[in-house]
Amino acid sequence: MKCETITRHMLMLAVVALLPAAIAAGQTKEQVEMEREGVQLIRQLEEVARDVRYHAGRLNSFTGSLLISKWTHAHHLEQIKSLVNEGLRPAMTRLAEIQPQLPEWKQETIDKMLATAKMLAADANSAILAKNETDTVPPAMNAEYKTLVTTVYQHAEALVKTSDAAGAYAGARLKAHEAGLNVAKK
Repeated sequence: MKCETITRHMLMLAVVALLPAAIAAGQTKEQVEMEREGVQLIRQLEEVARDVRYHAGRLNSFTGSLLISKWTHAHHLEQIKSLVNEGLRPAMTRLAEIQPQLPEWKQETIDKMLATAKMLAADANSAILAKNETDTVPPAMNAEYKTLVTTVYQHAEALVKTSDAAGAYAGARLKAHEAGLNVAKK
């Protein structure tokens, strides 16, 4: 938890510090704003992915027990669905819109995040369908559902790691620039 807070603070510091560094590098105001928005969207994705990972992790721990109610499974699936639809989808849509105006390294990162988010959404939808189609079977006895819940967790974990790394990389580039190192634009 403390590490997550430190990471968030580092990302926010990088966003604030990015403006003067970008201006010094000769970027236009629009480019600076686009980069700032990109960093903020990546941070938002990381937070949403952490929430999805939490709910998928809970479901993962529940799939081995017959004592956990179907309502509990449905509740966590609904939370994941809401996070994907209201958190991931809008942020990923906006990132895809501004992607061509961002540096190459951010474009590559966004491509990875888009692919992972699409797989996460597809598997979350499949998990909901698998649970609903076999509503008479307890989730703990539904092998397909259990597998899908595990993959949702894995995709959320991958999205957390990718977005966290992108934020850390942006911070490192900024730090190098502030130290007077020539950071090649890529």
